[in-house]
Amino acid sequence: MIQERNVVGESLAPPVATNSGRSLWQRIREHQPIIVDLIGVAVLWQISTYFFSPAIVPPLGDIGEAIWKIFSQWSNLVSLLVTSLRVLISLLLAFVLGTMLGVMMGLFKGVRTYARPLLHMIQGVPALSWVVFAVIWFAQVEVRIAFILLIGTLPAFALYVDSAVQSVNLDLIHLGQAFRASRLQSFTKIILPAIVPEIMSAWTVNLGNGVRVAVIAELIGSTVGVGFQLLQAQSVFDMAGAVAWTLSLVAVLFVYQGIISFVESQLLSWRPKSEVA
Repeated sequence: MIQERNVVGESLAPPVATNSGRSLWQRIREHQPIIVDLIGVAVLWQISTYFFSPAIVPPLGDIGEAIWKIFSQWSNLVSLLVTSLRVLISLLLAFVLGTMLGVMMGLFKGVRTYARPLLHMIQGVPALSWVVFAVIWFAQVEVRIAFILLIGTLPAFALYVDSAVQSVNLDLIHLGQAFRASRLQSFTKIILPAIVPEIMSAWTVNLGNGVRVAVIAELIGSTVGVGFQLLQAQSVFDMAGAVAWTLSLVAVLFVYQGIISFVESQLLSWRPKSEVA
């Protein structure tokens, strides 16, 4: 049925330019809202420098100089890379474990009955509380940060996947059973493709959460990372440095989001354009 819909859709839909065929101007127009937002924030920030002390609102030139130091000096760039890798590795681990748990919750009511309240309870614990717990439980800094990131992002993956499995169209399940599909075939051919959109949504939500949790975790005990650098900037009242480190981490977040959007477009390329976010 999906193949028939795609054939009809392709015959009626107007020709769409491929990514490689788009001009630079078209790519800029696609990102026009974020460009306008950035320009607006920069203008407001620069105007505010005329009314506040540079220690509170540093000029854009000072922030730009601080950003240049981050990307031009290896000792600073290492902190940005370490935080990026910590977020990426922890999210991958949380994704694997959370997806396994979410699928089990979606397929087996008993698992869902007991796991869902526990996950909601974990989500209700503030990130700062997990930091305190991790400091008491673990001596190794990397283990401590990994635990905080894992406990902060795993529940969302599991709950998103559980919800996606629960919402799989029963007609498709019954159709598979009519064709005598095995459990493995039903999972790989029906359930897994149906839950991909929810998985990508979970990645988008958890990416921002992971970055915020990582910075909080690095504030205590870590000697490298963006959280540590922010703590150093705070200790010497370096507002330009604090803003520069924050913007650098946001840039990393945008890179990860771009990768997620690319993967999503590839995995959901079979859907009509109007259904793809």
